[in-house]
Amino acid sequence: MRTYFHSCPVEADPDSLLDPANQFTTPWGSPNHGPCDKCEGAGSVRYECKSCLEDGADGDCPACQGRVHFEGVCPACEGGGVIDRTRRRGIAVFPSRAGLYRYLAERGAEVGDRVMVELEGELSDDGDLDADAGALLLHPTRIVAVQPFDQELFNTIRARVSADDLGSERREESGGAPLLD
Repeated sequence: MRTYFHSCPVEADPDSLLDPANQFTTPWGSPNHGPCDKCEGAGSVRYECKSCLEDGADGDCPACQGRVHFEGVCPACEGGGVIDRTRRRGIAVFPSRAGLYRYLAERGAEVGDRVMVELEGELSDDGDLDADAGALLLHPTRIVAVQPFDQELFNTIRARVSADDLGSERREESGGAPLLD
């Protein structure tokens, strides 16, 4: 059976993820409803699967089927241009450990006070608000492992993500022309 990766606070009880009453996801911060800030009302966004971006395209990836980058319906507003449903059924997970690391690194998260929970279960028929990053929703049935984040690997991914972002900003400043250093 395929496993998936979830981040939770070190003080949390991972076994609580197995309780169906706890298997829902809401956004980080406050659940803002109203005009969609992810797609700016267009109803579609560019998807980038963090797991396949980190590990290489995988035709069996449940998030992108190996496409890595593609255009799709905005997961936040579900294509309607307005966010009116932020509570979703399932636990937010990534198909790979490296995908979760990249997602957290891109958001400036710290992982020293968190653990990684490897889970088995059934994918939800609901979509994660960050599905465009390769996040899925899972109804976990078994905890495979709970372990601290590998801080060295996380720092390596964060440094690469920061360097990639700097390169993108510099390309935008130069009108999109490639920059040679």
